[in-house]
Amino acid sequence: RRMDIAKLDRFMQARPAPEEGVRWLAPFEPPLVLEGFAFFEQNGAYRRLPLDSDAVFSRAGRAALTELGTNTAGGCIRFRSSTGRVLVRARLAAACAMHHMPSTGQGGFDCYLRRPGGAWRYAGPSVFGHGETAYTAALWSGGDREEKEFLIHFPLYMGVKEVWVGVDADASVAAPAPRAVSGAAAVYGTSIDQGGCASHPGMAFPAILARALDVQIYNFGFSGNACLEPEMADVLARVPGLRLLVVDAEANAGPLGCLGRLPAFLARLRAACPRLPILVVSAPLGPLEAQQPDRVAQKDAWRAAQRDAVEQARAGGDANIAFLDGRTLWPDGGEEYTVDGVHPTDLGFYFMARGLLPVLLPYLTEE
Repeated sequence: RRMDIAKLDRFMQARPAPEEGVRWLAPFEPPLVLEGFAFFEQNGAYRRLPLDSDAVFSRAGRAALTELGTNTAGGCIRFRSSTGRVLVRARLAAACAMHHMPSTGQGGFDCYLRRPGGAWRYAGPSVFGHGETAYTAALWSGGDREEKEFLIHFPLYMGVKEVWVGVDADASVAAPAPRAVSGAAAVYGTSIDQGGCASHPGMAFPAILARALDVQIYNFGFSGNACLEPEMADVLARVPGLRLLVVDAEANAGPLGCLGRLPAFLARLRAACPRLPILVVSAPLGPLEAQQPDRVAQKDAWRAAQRDAVEQARAGGDANIAFLDGRTLWPDGGEEYTVDGVHPTDLGFYFMARGLLPVLLPYLTEE
């Protein structure tokens, strides 16, 4: 007989959120600020890739990118309010069904709040029933009416057809404080960059970095599909206001045999964006390497290939490209930092963000 934990532990029940006295707001209408969707004005939809790229990727045999591009990793909503609760009403593209990532990360939203003069604090996730594709959930219900800033992250591995933000009907709602860092950064890469397998969206390392640096970060992680296509370089070159691009493709491009595309990928980006700082990051060593020496040798070779590509670019006069050895991101080889030997837990993402923070900071604070 299957155990029903909701009957045994009342604290694990998914409770409907009371909607009495709630005012519903659209994320894309002022004073709310919608971020993380570089092409939203063109698309009118919550998706990471421009609509006109669909046919391009289809002709290149890369329709998987279009599908993954509808996942909303990196999207967020910011606003200030005196509300005593924050709700979300969402309609997802499908039911959550991943076997090693919780639905709160795959298809859930989460909320952070920042009181005047304070730091971001985690306020809570959207909890919803198994198999639900539409839900209303309370993200925070602290009750106090002090005006504070709220940040809501979109799901990491799911399309979002519709979403509304709920606040107390009598609450003030205002635009958030401007980001401390103008413009934006972007991360291009694999499932790890997309956020697999964070327990809730705010724990993906790009989201942690965005809060720590107070900058908008676009998430272009494409699970299993970071293949360094020229068509993807063209899309990345179109991202508005970009101040830094992180390229973290090894975990896919290496095993799939397309890491050799990196020099051409970088050259295409550089031709379109002559001064854009680019940081190439190799993959960290994980627990699988501790048991497979041959795997270590292979990753050494992939790391060297990426370093060589960057050094060749610099030798050719490109002073705005750099390489970061990913082994610095997981102390002690990452043995306790993953779900399955590859995909990080929240702890793994925390250490990745902590390692990247001092590296990214100069790019975003220097003119």
